[in-house]
Amino acid sequence: DECRRVATMIHDARMGVCGNFEQKIVAILQKLGMEDARFEVAITPIETFTPTGSDNVAYLFTANRTTKPAAIERIASGGELSRVMLALKAILVEKIKLPTVIFDEIDTGVSGRIADAMGEIIADMATKMQVVDITHLPQVAAKRGTHFVVFKNEGKTNIRQLSNSERIDEIAKMLSGSEISDAARRQAKILLG
Repeated sequence: DECRRVATMIHDARMGVCGNFEQKIVAILQKLGMEDARFEVAITPIETFTPTGSDNVAYLFTANRTTKPAAIERIASGGELSRVMLALKAILVEKIKLPTVIFDEIDTGVSGRIADAMGEIIADMATKMQVVDITHLPQVAAKRGTHFVVFKNEGKTNIRQLSNSERIDEIAKMLSGSEISDAARRQAKILLG
């Protein structure tokens, strides 16, 4: 009876926040170029008790107006998954007030305008907490903060903070490869603002 009582409280709490949670996720996805995205939390009661209550919780998603939302793990592409993960984490870290969050290539599968929008969201998060963001995208790396480069030397992994001029060169490398052109340097300076 006590398990049932607690499971019912958890179920009711979930049901009470789903609508707002879904709206927040969709709002972020729209900023990330997914104007027709739909995100739903499907909560299905189950007969057994688990450490998190008596519900099966699934995230349903579609990026297309004409497609019915389905289980995110079955329907989302790599780039879509990256954007949904960033949206989820942006909301969750704000709610649980983490002091630090680490993103390891959360921007996989995106580029251009979407990478820039992801960088803006991550930079906004960094105004409220410490954010460590591992990225290969110049649009993301150029957002505020301190820039480190990770490199291998004699089989050992090293990390080093970049000066402002080194930062320009590193972002230029991201834009053009190992040969840094003047055009890439100019673009890096523009990205850095």
